[in-house]
Amino acid sequence: MIASLEGLEYTALVRIEEAPPTWQRAIVSPAYVVGPRVTLRHISLGFSHEEVLRQYRWGHDEELQYWSGSIPTAATLSQFEADVAGWTRYRDARRDRYAILDEDQQLIGMVSYYNVVFERRQAELGIYIGDRARWSKGYGTEAILTLLGHLFRNTDLRVIFLSTYAANRRAQACYQKCGFEVTGSMRKYSGRAGYYIDVQMRFTREQYQLLHGNRSVDVYNR
Repeated sequence: MIASLEGLEYTALVRIEEAPPTWQRAIVSPAYVVGPRVTLRHISLGFSHEEVLRQYRWGHDEELQYWSGSIPTAATLSQFEADVAGWTRYRDARRDRYAILDEDQQLIGMVSYYNVVFERRQAELGIYIGDRARWSKGYGTEAILTLLGHLFRNTDLRVIFLSTYAANRRAQACYQKCGFEVTGSMRKYSGRAGYYIDVQMRFTREQYQLLHGNRSVDVYNR
């Protein structure tokens, strides 16, 4: 459902640049996507100083970095602040990112979809919960289903892929709870993790409708 958010000052929509007109519908990159437990806030709305500090700490959490492998980091806080400012301004035609906010509107992680292939109507999913106090409490599942509720209802995307370490049982349990199915695995190597087994998973619009078609997702324009 597309709604209006009381007090929101933004009036212009921001969409993924260069997306084919036939691929887009009325809205692609809303300011907020609101689910039953979490709110997703578009990265273009920026971050408070406290949120920047929180993300900076996440970037220096070795365990979190190991399992995610995608959390931005920088040597100094000033460098990180400059990087964050760049994220909020930069637009990638095949990527979109959202901050994950809990029930108290506190930043707890980030979720994104990227490598969008418009012709195939597919993309990849990336997510991390940076706040350890929120691990294993369902926030990852909530964030994924909230984002996919928007994508499968308000864009022409039909398939979402992801990959994760075979040893990351927590992440796989989250993805399977959402409805993702394993499609294969491959032995890979990285400087951070060494040799590891990469598990590939996929989730379709049809599966989402079957499993979560009645789920509440509200989309707020700018």
